[in-house]
Amino acid sequence: MKINETVREDGLRIITGKVPSKKVFVQMIAGVGSAYDPEGKDGLFHYFEHMAFKGSGRRNINEIRDFARKNILQSNASTGRLQTEFHGEAVRHKFSLLCDYICDIFFNSIYPADEVEREKEVVFNEIARDWDQDNYAVYFLLWENLWEKNPMRIFGVGSPDGVKSITRENLLEAKQKWYVPSNTLAIGIGPIEHEKFVEEINQRVPLNHSKTEHLSWADEYLILPKNKEVVLLRPKREKATLVYGCKFPMFKEEKANAVLQVLEYMLVKGSASLLWNEIREKRGLAYTVSGGVGGSYPLALDFTVYSEMLPNRVDEVRELINKFVHKNLEHNCSFEDTKEYLYDWYSLSTENLNTWANFISEKNKFGEPVKLAERQFQRYCNLIKSVTFDNVEDMRSELLKQEKFVTVVIKPS
Repeated sequence: MKINETVREDGLRIITGKVPSKKVFVQMIAGVGSAYDPEGKDGLFHYFEHMAFKGSGRRNINEIRDFARKNILQSNASTGRLQTEFHGEAVRHKFSLLCDYICDIFFNSIYPADEVEREKEVVFNEIARDWDQDNYAVYFLLWENLWEKNPMRIFGVGSPDGVKSITRENLLEAKQKWYVPSNTLAIGIGPIEHEKFVEEINQRVPLNHSKTEHLSWADEYLILPKNKEVVLLRPKREKATLVYGCKFPMFKEEKANAVLQVLEYMLVKGSASLLWNEIREKRGLAYTVSGGVGGSYPLALDFTVYSEMLPNRVDEVRELINKFVHKNLEHNCSFEDTKEYLYDWYSLSTENLNTWANFISEKNKFGEPVKLAERQFQRYCNLIKSVTFDNVEDMRSELLKQEKFVTVVIKPS
């Protein structure tokens, strides 16, 4: 991996990661997301993700689809709490076409009025689908009880009333304010010459010296949860769903994050974890046991354990989760096995162009030089090797305190 970065005079950051591949990956990231949704219009920035593909100043909706069908292997968009990203992948000889496509939907979308109203029905369906899923609802209830004002309280998809109130004018106004070069990261990964990528972006993105002002929030890590337990009864259910979670501090130090990842996999992440083995394999009490640390730097993080079981097994599963999360870990073969697994995983993940883009994006979130992503794999594997069992146990005992946890259960009424 060879990383180069050019910062234009208007603040647009153009970054390339040169790696051997038959494909190229291009991503545009706007430094704005659902945390910035205006009051009464929750879901606005998620709506950009839908509307960007509905027509630009150069192509109507059908022309965008036809162009993508012919030239783009895959493209998509996603909305986080603090950023919205659009990406695509193509064979390498179509690099210029891919740049044109991503720049067009990112900077030139015009949000045709008829499409704005038509797409609302799609998002209403998305919201309804999410709320019908118990695994969505338990996390919503958990976050509502962990945080008071931090945007980690919310999902970015929005509410029916919020989406209903969104107008084309709202989209255009927000785009003019936030989708500007100074708030944009352009990333190209693959067999890409940096000068060529800069040229491609420059010819499609005019200079614009508009500036944005970002907000900040307290992580609320030290605030104890409002409720220790929440139970939601829902009809026509044959199973129960449980999540057990707490707020987690944010580490800038890479060593601490390496320790955290070993802890996650030893305790709850994957089918070799302690909780999977104790709850599913030994006792057969649940179909799934999973979890780990999630969130959005620099907003906040959480640590969760998620499980699904028969309703009459909720208490047993809850007691076992509580017991093993707060019990000293045993120094056995799982510690070394976990470190070896993580080493192997990182060595293979670097074959994915999207992974390199994520490395770069993560460095940007932490305010670190993106150049550091060049040796991300080697550095991180060395850190994994350096993690000791005492590091992991100290983190578990210090941060996974019972008084910080909330239990949310959804079960049949």
